[in-house]
Amino acid sequence: MPYLSRLLDSKITDSSDKVIGWLRDVMITPKAGDYVPLKYLVVQPKKHKELIYIPYEFVENFSHEEVSLRKLFKNIPHERSVSKNCVLLRKDVLDQQIVDMLGARVVRVNDLRIGNFDEKMSVLGVDVSVKGLLRRLGMEWIDFMGVLTVHLIDWRQAQPVHRSLKLDTVAKSLSKLHPADLANIIEDLSLKRQGKLVTSMDAKEAAQVLREIDPHLRKILVKYLGPQQAAGILTHMSNDEVVDLMKMLPEEEAKLYLNHLQDSMVEKVEKLIPYENNTAGGLMSTDYVSVRPSWTVKEARDEVKRMSPKINSVLYVYVTDDDGKFCGVVSLRWLLISAAHEKIKDLMKNCPLHSTLRVHQHIKEIIPIMTKYDLYTVAVLDKRKRLMGIVTIDDVMRHLVPNA
Repeated sequence: MPYLSRLLDSKITDSSDKVIGWLRDVMITPKAGDYVPLKYLVVQPKKHKELIYIPYEFVENFSHEEVSLRKLFKNIPHERSVSKNCVLLRKDVLDQQIVDMLGARVVRVNDLRIGNFDEKMSVLGVDVSVKGLLRRLGMEWIDFMGVLTVHLIDWRQAQPVHRSLKLDTVAKSLSKLHPADLANIIEDLSLKRQGKLVTSMDAKEAAQVLREIDPHLRKILVKYLGPQQAAGILTHMSNDEVVDLMKMLPEEEAKLYLNHLQDSMVEKVEKLIPYENNTAGGLMSTDYVSVRPSWTVKEARDEVKRMSPKINSVLYVYVTDDDGKFCGVVSLRWLLISAAHEKIKDLMKNCPLHSTLRVHQHIKEIIPIMTKYDLYTVAVLDKRKRLMGIVTIDDVMRHLVPNA
């Protein structure tokens, strides 16, 4: 089975063994999930510079030793233009990037494996190895000890799109990849392709991925998408994440993005923007579940169900009175194992005042408190001890290691 690199620029002969030109490219009509038969040879004739397209059905031999036609050239119908749905393997696929789903990384197409499938010469694999690159450059002799191996990605998992190549399973299997892995993939793509991949996702999935992307790249990508396109994604992000993003934008630009969000979200975001990033106010999120002491466990569970679509994770429910004053917490575990009729006031854990935070406290004060009391989340209170938000261990880690 030949490689495309060994076929390109080969002499093409007709049935009389006369050289009629040179193979400049090969054209296919891609179909997701299938091996793709070769459709046209793109030929540079000997007598003029204009390329012609010869249907593959007139090919007799197609190997690195010989490219020949089964008829005399004058008897072979050829075309000077073809459908826009066709893809050129040399022009549109070689040297383009693809997503390797198994390795959760972006790789480059160094060569293509051609072979017979179902009695049709087809594209079978994508070579992304160094060996494929050396083959393209005619420098295979460098691997004289044979230590390099070929790494082929099955073409059936790939779909050419215009002048780029992406795995078809990316769009269908995003939920199977961890958002952090998808973030790594996106960070390796060009800005245009980043935008295409993000907008191809479900808005909620896109929000999870944006959360994992480097903050500065996140800002660039959101600006590239624009306020209207980004709004659907931002809606699925937590308030503190939106705040961090808005702080990175010029004030006027931030207002444009906020104008496309729901009023309830804008109100929460605008309350958080004044706080410095390295303080409890800047780190806290206003996305949490709040219940009353007089509620039953069943009522609290119902509230968790109601709020869960808006919250990334729930470890505790926060107990407040009718005035918003912080009373204590109940773990999700206790809600699950307690009887439905039990009262929250009988289950809640009272938190010492010094195990809570104030909005002005610096992260250097926050870390010792969370460590001392072994807290995954900590309540942030105002001067009247009303609950303003919560700081999670994730918020702290993202601030300390933003590029992780």
